[in-house]
Amino acid sequence: MNRIQERVDALLEAIDNWLYTDNEHLADAIDRTAKEGYFSFEDIQFAIEAIKENISREALTNWMDHINSDSENSAEGQNVLCLHAGNIPLVGFQDALTTLLSGARYTGKISRKDPYLLPTFLNEVKQMSLWSDMDVQWTHRLNDFEGMAHDAVIFAGSESSVPGVKEAIQQYDLANEETRYLIRTAHFSIAFLDRVNSKSMQDLASSILRYGGKGCRSVAIVVSPYELEEVKEELVESTKSFWSENPQHETPAPRLKHQVAYNEAVERNQLWLEYFLIQEEGIELDQDFVCYWVQGDEKTVAQCAEKYQDDMQSIYVTDQEVSIPGWESNIELLENAQTPKISWQPDDIDTLVWLMR
Repeated sequence: MNRIQERVDALLEAIDNWLYTDNEHLADAIDRTAKEGYFSFEDIQFAIEAIKENISREALTNWMDHINSDSENSAEGQNVLCLHAGNIPLVGFQDALTTLLSGARYTGKISRKDPYLLPTFLNEVKQMSLWSDMDVQWTHRLNDFEGMAHDAVIFAGSESSVPGVKEAIQQYDLANEETRYLIRTAHFSIAFLDRVNSKSMQDLASSILRYGGKGCRSVAIVVSPYELEEVKEELVESTKSFWSENPQHETPAPRLKHQVAYNEAVERNQLWLEYFLIQEEGIELDQDFVCYWVQGDEKTVAQCAEKYQDDMQSIYVTDQEVSIPGWESNIELLENAQTPKISWQPDDIDTLVWLMR
């Protein structure tokens, strides 16, 4: 058995143990996370089910198959620091899994906004280290790792947050001159709605409203040949249906109602849903719980992607036959917006390839 297969086997066993129905540690973490107000129970369960749905031996093996397994393409011996975000539940899971798949030693800074969930997985991995070569350590405080240099650092944030993060890394001597950085700055996605039917509207509602619209895979701009006014009834119905099963965890700040009032004053078409605003045009992307509606076609989508490419994660379409010229690598199906493959590429970079190159 080669070392890669050994890691896959160990991780699959750790994941099985972690997701086992009677895992009291995970159940307690879910309960504490919901009770202490970090995320809703429904969003936590959805995130866990999405992981369960997309992880299998076949999925991990297929992901590893395009990696050359010789010694020149291995992360073994590397120290990798993952600074995990906490905007949605378990958002750091893929980075942790990828680091371990690559053969690197994993060091994790767990977000205080999601303090309990990911450590339950890492604890299961730690048990596997008794017979595998996986090495994991984590903390909630970055200075706990002071003086420990890393070969690579992975983190997500806005462009404005990058200097501060790098300053903290230098302050605690967590990097050296040769340390590589993988910095993700995308924070929203675009949907192209070219058809209005029950499934497409349900998929759109989920892509916009899941996790309160937070996360880089959540849709903040919809481009459609239909005007917002034409689909309001369908949007209201799909939104109510989604919220009946997934109540929104947070409510918008008062500032958003000011935006609603402004839109009324300038006669801008909008759909105010009490917890979320969908408005035509006027794109600012400066606050949560807002989605912008733009009337247009595939060319309009490409123009939006070009304009917001530094912030955009994916472009979702309703059918595989739909094409956005020049942006083929960013296209995914709308139905998979919140349930990506385990091998999906944040900011269009395969993290496993990046680590093992």
